[in-house]
Amino acid sequence: MRAPGDPLRGTGPLPSEPVLTAGAIGSVTTSIIAVMVAFAFPLTDDQQVAILGLVTVLAPLVMAVIHRRTVYAPESVRLLLETERDRPRP
Repeated sequence: MRAPGDPLRGTGPLPSEPVLTAGAIGSVTTSIIAVMVAFAFPLTDDQQVAILGLVTVLAPLVMAVIHRRTVYAPESVRLLLETERDRPRP
């Protein structure tokens, strides 16, 4: 938890490993396809490859959009800290 005067307060917890999340999406998708095929869901090899290709492209993009809200560039942090430091105290 962040201190009350922290300018980053309210942004939520920072993810420790955002790449793991994109990899997990790919793994779950692969597993779902395998289960679907095992239970006779009619997916051709080409359809499986197309689905996995789509997930491979979209998962990192979706994760980037989601995690972009919780990641700050060093310059942004510096500006936030300066603004907080220069703000008059009651």
